[in-house]
Amino acid sequence: MKQLAVSGVYTFFKVESADDVDKFEIGLAQAKSESEFGFFKGLGMVDYSKTFKTWLREFPRPIFIVAVKENSIVAWVYITDWKSFSKDGDSIYVLRAIETLERFRSRKLGFRLLVLGLNQTAGFMITKPLNEKSEAFFRKAGFMAENEFKRCPIDLSRHHGYLMLPPFKKYGILEHSHRYFSEPIGK
Repeated sequence: MKQLAVSGVYTFFKVESADDVDKFEIGLAQAKSESEFGFFKGLGMVDYSKTFKTWLREFPRPIFIVAVKENSIVAWVYITDWKSFSKDGDSIYVLRAIETLERFRSRKLGFRLLVLGLNQTAGFMITKPLNEKSEAFFRKAGFMAENEFKRCPIDLSRHHGYLMLPPFKKYGILEHSHRYFSEPIGK
């Protein structure tokens, strides 16, 4: 496990081993629904801890970054390699899932996780928003649809609804990433 950044009361870790998941509480130790992750439960993820551990046993290893407050994971992002490359030969990564506890939303934790994920990758980042809110989040970050390119750099003909963040937009975000952390990334 590697500490990537700090922002106020939040510490961001790149979790690299399934055993490291047990070092944190998943959500907050309270009985309120807003203290538990739930969005992906509706999509079949019943046990977050087991799912996180399963992901971390995959090869190649995914990028799994968590935002922690007082030893509790309050937000996380899961990024994997895409099996092919862009038409120009650039790598492609897929942001598969990102989630923040309801009571911690509107604090830019999701955006900070995105920035840290972008910092761990090279080339393109793609994602498939699951609802209007997530599409608005990714659009605001600079993700684009296929039809917004003169020549689309990635063949998404069998992957409708995906958005992509080209390297030039990614580097623009990373250039200003220091604004979102109280300590430099990687320190």
